[in-house]
Amino acid sequence: MTLLIAGTAGADPAGLAAALAAAGLWEEEILVAGSPADAASQAARARTAVLAIDSSMPACEEEDLLLAELAAAGLPTALVACRVDAFPAWPKALAETRRRLDPQRGLPVFATSAALASASGSASGVPELARWCRDRADGEAVPRAPARAENGQAESGQRAQPPSESVALIRADRLAGLRAGIVASRAEAIESLRAATSDVHRCVPDASAAPGFTDWLPSLLDALEHRVMDHFAQRLDQVRAAAVGGLAGGSSPPSPPEPFGNGTRVVPRPQGGRRTEDVMVLLLGASMGFGIGRMVIAPTLQWAGLGIAGTVLTLLGGVALAAWVVSVRRASADRARLERWAAEVIASRRLGMEHRIGTRAGAAEAQFTREVWNRTRPARV
Repeated sequence: MTLLIAGTAGADPAGLAAALAAAGLWEEEILVAGSPADAASQAARARTAVLAIDSSMPACEEEDLLLAELAAAGLPTALVACRVDAFPAWPKALAETRRRLDPQRGLPVFATSAALASASGSASGVPELARWCRDRADGEAVPRAPARAENGQAESGQRAQPPSESVALIRADRLAGLRAGIVASRAEAIESLRAATSDVHRCVPDASAAPGFTDWLPSLLDALEHRVMDHFAQRLDQVRAAAVGGLAGGSSPPSPPEPFGNGTRVVPRPQGGRRTEDVMVLLLGASMGFGIGRMVIAPTLQWAGLGIAGTVLTLLGGVALAAWVVSVRRASADRARLERWAAEVIASRRLGMEHRIGTRAGAAEAQFTREVWNRTRPARV
């Protein structure tokens, strides 16, 4: 007794066939058809048929055509809602499907979960389906071809049915939740970025005095950017999983591509060479130091009666004071230059990261919206 299981990719007919075989409920041959052409070619070998229904949304043209092929072959057929454990709203979708495919209510209807078929004591619905397929009487529950499928075949499939109202509502809810999640993720990432860069900016006055500051700051900002972007990517993955969770078909798409350019302006590192300002400061400091030396040191040396030696010591004291003034002025200028450079680098990197977050959020919204649309479009094969 050969069993034919027909259904779209979202219904996962192969998974239902594997569940029947793994649980030992069907030892005979099982054929799987994913398209009307496959169903037509394999129907002659089968004695019983099952039309697997995607529980995430009501049936559409694909199910009409599959049922028309099963009806043309005269196979007893059951309507089976698959993967009901993953879709809490499956009763409503199944009711609309039955109104479309079996308005006379002449076909048996089952709700199954292939994931629970191998678990003992679980109500998977698979044993009941196998029992009906084995015990049904010849000529029982033979379907009639839906009028939509007959019209579609007569017109060579040129006229497509619009999506049902429930599909449009599902799509609208998913897209609204997707956009809200991306906006919240972007705001969270930017807020975290600004708080982190503010902490780095507060550490600059103390850290700028340490050697190797110009190498430490870029490496710290690189680590900060890596952490922020990784966290943002994880939040986008969570938003996508919530948006497409329970929808049929498709594997995880690649991550959105990195935008061209990151919007970061390259800030050259500060150069500490001698300049005209340093020469002027040296001359002013030397003259000031010499004057202070004569004013402070000379009276003391004259009182001691050192004469020429006192004059030499006065000159040396003035030069020492001049050198100290120049070193203090140079250290202060270098520290101010480093702080200005650090502020420019932090601001530039923050703007660049905000640009990356914004462009990546836009790319993710476009990609995830396209995925939700494709998974909820009428043509699901």
